[in-house]
Amino acid sequence: MAGISLAINHGLDGFRVSDFTIGTATPTGGTDMEFRFNTSDQNSNVLTKKDLLIALEAITRAIQSDAIFITPAGP
Repeated sequence: MAGISLAINHGLDGFRVSDFTIGTATPTGGTDMEFRFNTSDQNSNVLTKKDLLIALEAITRAIQSDAIFITPAGP
């Protein structure tokens, strides 16, 4: 199973490709935030862009609800 990661540092807006670190390795300590995914799921089904967008929307909801923070991250 191949992995892909998109990482970005705090303060960058992500409007330029150069704002991101794109790789296939495991996460590193060199970036502040990362979205990492395999190219196929646990049953070897290929993940689609739609699958990734659904996951990002779910992550967004979790962040907005403060459900994943012991201490809220702030505004």
